[in-house]
Amino acid sequence: GDTLGTGAQPAESRFYELLQHEMGKVNRFFQLQLRTLLDKFREAQRALQSIQKVGGAEPLARANKLLEEAADGLVELDKFKYLNFTGFRKIAKKFDKSTKSGVTLSSWFMPQLKRAFFAAHRLDGLLLSLSLGYAAVRRFQSGQCSEAVPLTMPSRTMTFCLVPLGRMRSLCTLVKSFQLVLPPLQGHASEGMSGEELSSELQKLLYALGTEGLHVPCRIATQMTAEYFDSPTDGFPFYQSHLQACAGEGQSLGFRVRQTGERGDVVEMDAAGSSVGLNAFTPVQLGSPDAFPLEATPEMSSSLERLKASAEATLKKAEVKEASFMTAFGEPGCRELATFASQVAGACASYRLESVATIGASRLLLRGDTVETRNVRMAMDEEVQFARAPGGQVSDAMDFPYCMLEVSGENLGAAKWLDELRGDAVLREAPGFNVGVQAVAALWKDDVPSLPHWYHVEDSFDKPEEFGPALQRRADEYQAQEAREEARQRTGSERIQALPVVEPQVPETSEQAEMMLQPKDLLASERTMLEWMHTVFALAIIAIGLWRYSLTGELPRGKALPPSDGLRQQFFNSSSPSRMLLGIYSLFLVLVAICFGWYAVITHLQRIKALMKNEQKDRIFNRRTGPTIFAGCMALALAAHLGLQLA
Repeated sequence: GDTLGTGAQPAESRFYELLQHEMGKVNRFFQLQLRTLLDKFREAQRALQSIQKVGGAEPLARANKLLEEAADGLVELDKFKYLNFTGFRKIAKKFDKSTKSGVTLSSWFMPQLKRAFFAAHRLDGLLLSLSLGYAAVRRFQSGQCSEAVPLTMPSRTMTFCLVPLGRMRSLCTLVKSFQLVLPPLQGHASEGMSGEELSSELQKLLYALGTEGLHVPCRIATQMTAEYFDSPTDGFPFYQSHLQACAGEGQSLGFRVRQTGERGDVVEMDAAGSSVGLNAFTPVQLGSPDAFPLEATPEMSSSLERLKASAEATLKKAEVKEASFMTAFGEPGCRELATFASQVAGACASYRLESVATIGASRLLLRGDTVETRNVRMAMDEEVQFARAPGGQVSDAMDFPYCMLEVSGENLGAAKWLDELRGDAVLREAPGFNVGVQAVAALWKDDVPSLPHWYHVEDSFDKPEEFGPALQRRADEYQAQEAREEARQRTGSERIQALPVVEPQVPETSEQAEMMLQPKDLLASERTMLEWMHTVFALAIIAIGLWRYSLTGELPRGKALPPSDGLRQQFFNSSSPSRMLLGIYSLFLVLVAICFGWYAVITHLQRIKALMKNEQKDRIFNRRTGPTIFAGCMALALAAHLGLQLA
């Protein structure tokens, strides 16, 4: 109030306008920075293109420098995006908490914030441009193409937890030594490309993104679902075997059914190395004895039946050593695959298995692209959720606040890229961490015999703002749903579908009553006034035109008034009865327009005052006298006009 002064418009409404103005400023700045980054990538692409023509180390060094500047700018833009999303969200929460009334900002502002340009625009296209640029620089430096070499992956992967706010910085660090692996449906593959071909691909991508990065959505990740099986009635044997393996007391047992949303499901060992390499995208490729495809049979409805049938079919093929299996695995590989399939089939027969945890995430894949990293594969999972049953409701899911970095490779302890990630303070390492065990422990906390030693790894997050924008949005959805459930319990009626987070309360003081004005109520009253003003203004224009015509219209010679006399000195043209009646008729319409224009303004002010006092009286909001008188005047005017025409 001290800043904006006093007026008819309530303080809440003026606050909403200021908030919209600030959001517009953030959107414009974000768009400007996006254009700057795209221009930086275009300069780097032109520098790479000039290497083909003139060669030399100078264009290569310039391209590398521009890409480093673009990487720093991309990290800063991602921070700017997160900071402003969190800021607007906390403003809305603070407003709802401080007003202590039925006026809620979050109920309508948060959906608008999620659709804002800076919050909704993904930076995947810029990240892919950075990956292609660095890959082209590596090709020009080495002077040769990248070849897809056969991998000898370890049977298990290592999993690190990554702070969500460090995701973009980590990816910008990783693409200097790794290359993004796009889903097959994206129709793009950079393996085996030379520097010239990668530079051409970068040029095509930048052309498709346009000047503002809006033309073509870029998809670099795919949805991944992993379903874990165990037997709660038998004391979670697979869960316990993993805890014992972490303590060095045995071998870990366990398997999962993974589906990437591309072409089908695959049954694989838990934390199998092929899940980030050969079998990163289903269907399973022959060449990894730690996985086999899950058969889709129409008569089998449950996933457990399909799992048992697929394991038995694979076991038979591996035991008879089919030609395709021998070609892909050899005799040792067939024995390993038969052992794994036998383990799955035996578990289905020995235990009362059921789906105990389903993990959903958005998976992004990278492969090593330098001499030091060529045998390393990794998958970054973000927006991780746990649920007991596949396809559960939002309320049934649990969020895991970290991103997960699942890595397959040798000698990872001495990896330089891993030291860089540790230097950025974004990694959380827990020896023996397994996301499947974490999901089972979180979903069956009261039923499992013990919790893993890393279970409280997520306790380092004190506030939801540290989760990242995606988890913040889901936290808001959970809070809104809990508020609606509490409202139903208080009222005891299932018909209530409350949208506000806080129930409106009857104000006890005049200061509290003044805060009861909702934006929609103000706008509705204002819209009604403008409709009245539009009608009476049109009526006044017509009436003034008729009055002017009655004074200076075409009349028989000698009967028309001079223009000066008609416009400046007289209100009526007395030269003929028809002109006199037309002047009276038109001035009556002008008087009606003026009266009802003021009626609209006074009614609007009375309604605002009533809304601020929470006095929703019928005589103010459902008036019948004014519209009835206005309709009567219009009927009288039309009847008089008809009478004059007949006369």
